[in-house]
Amino acid sequence: MFYERLKTLASEKNKTFNEIENDLGFSKNLLYKYKKYDPKPETLNQLSQYFGVSVDYLLGNTSSKKLDLAKLDDDIVASNLSYSGKELSDNDRQALNAILKDYFENNED
Repeated sequence: MFYERLKTLASEKNKTFNEIENDLGFSKNLLYKYKKYDPKPETLNQLSQYFGVSVDYLLGNTSSKKLDLAKLDDDIVASNLSYSGKELSDNDRQALNAILKDYFENNED
């Protein structure tokens, strides 16, 4: 299921696996290995952020592509969130969290 979802997402983004591997700094042909092997959690997190989908979607646990920012674990956000290559500080993450919370509470459909 994971490999099929990965192929679909790459196609929707008009990207080849090689382009995605280059974009994310993965080794060559890493994504092809997922026909037979399960990805590491770090790789899943990077791919979910790259495609803007949840890890559950990538793994086939849900049919919804939406990434629920409110459900992201602080440790995951802390380890993967940066701006212009600079990792965000705790204060920056708290401020960003407050901004996102305010935005989504005041802009509901």
